[in-house]
Amino acid sequence: MRVTEARFLGAATRPGAEPPPALPEVAIAGRSNVGKSSLLNSLLQRRGLARTSATPGRTRQLNFFVVNERFALVDLPGYGFAVGPERERLGWGPLVEGYLRGRPTLRGVVLIVDVRRGLETEETQVLDFVEAVTLPAVVVATKLDKLSRSQARGALDRLGGSTAVIGFSARTGEGRDALWRVIAGWIAAPPRPCSPLGFPP
Repeated sequence: MRVTEARFLGAATRPGAEPPPALPEVAIAGRSNVGKSSLLNSLLQRRGLARTSATPGRTRQLNFFVVNERFALVDLPGYGFAVGPERERLGWGPLVEGYLRGRPTLRGVVLIVDVRRGLETEETQVLDFVEAVTLPAVVVATKLDKLSRSQARGALDRLGGSTAVIGFSARTGEGRDALWRVIAGWIAAPPRPCSPLGFPP
């Protein structure tokens, strides 16, 4: 996909504060230290649009980025190494779960993992939740350039399962086109059915 325009639309720090649903959306989820911001900047080819931090866990809100005025990428708060007061960390669950469960314009979830760590308990729980709310998902294994070719191939093979896996490197751009193809398919698909309360039937 050719990105001609990308802009920050807005953020939500509490349930119900999201921008009004309009364009199709794709959520980006993952631990706080797997390179979500680097992946977003690589996808959008806009250095610094999504902020990176030396301290994991700085993203404490849903951040919405409009792409080509056609769809939005939504950066979810990281988990696993999150910083901040305990009451803030406890508040991220309702914010993220409510968004994933009830957002009518949400078309799919990109779950980012460090290729060297693979899927851990929290990632499996995220995938189970996404499946329960009837959303498609893809696993993107970042930092592929940190491994040799044979090591990367073995790590990706171990990640194989019922969910599709894409190897990705923000430094080299490997995997970017493959991920865009998945996202393009999602945004072209019809929206998932939701009940009046926002829950999948």
